[in-house]
Amino acid sequence: MRDLKVLGVTGGTATGKTVVCRMLRDKGGKVIDADLVAKKTEMCGGSAYEEIIERFGEEILDADREIDRGKLGGIVFNDPAALRDLNAIVHKHVSVEIKRRVREYRESDDLSIRFIVLDVPIPIEDGFFDTCDYIWAVTANNDIRVGRLMRRMNITEEEAERRIAAQWTNREYAEIADCELVNEGSVNDLKKLVDFEFRRFADQCGMYN
Repeated sequence: MRDLKVLGVTGGTATGKTVVCRMLRDKGGKVIDADLVAKKTEMCGGSAYEEIIERFGEEILDADREIDRGKLGGIVFNDPAALRDLNAIVHKHVSVEIKRRVREYRESDDLSIRFIVLDVPIPIEDGFFDTCDYIWAVTANNDIRVGRLMRRMNITEEEAERRIAAQWTNREYAEIADCELVNEGSVNDLKKLVDFEFRRFADQCGMYN
């Protein structure tokens, strides 16, 4: 089994976390996107599907009996208790799948995989903190994030602010990270920052010794 290092990348919505992970993929990182894993567990037949319906009711289903993420989001982003319940259900299933994939990549003979990236919006102990060798937090001023979110999702300023307020603050993300990447400039500015911090990550983990 190869000793592939795991770099955890976390941060709130519209901070640019996905862009950072795309840049890391270009450096040979194998990205595990926790959001995509979560969506798979929530699909009809997925491991979290029945639990979610039991908690939120069949009114969140569409005509094909798939979970309508818009309807579910409308519930949880207006109810902190409901959001906690949803996260608790999904996280345990996502954690199992993340650990399975990390093990699979470490056992793989694919030498193009130089390290593993966990793209995780909500850092949790099981499947993130206990799996990562190093953690980056991507942050940005909330005003910038609101603008990005409004353009990306075609939602109102109020809705964008509500979604951001339902998540951790930038400070909370920064406090659990080994490194904070502040993404408030251009994509080129972000790339320079990622290049610099990646060299530090590789050095500290002894990746190329």
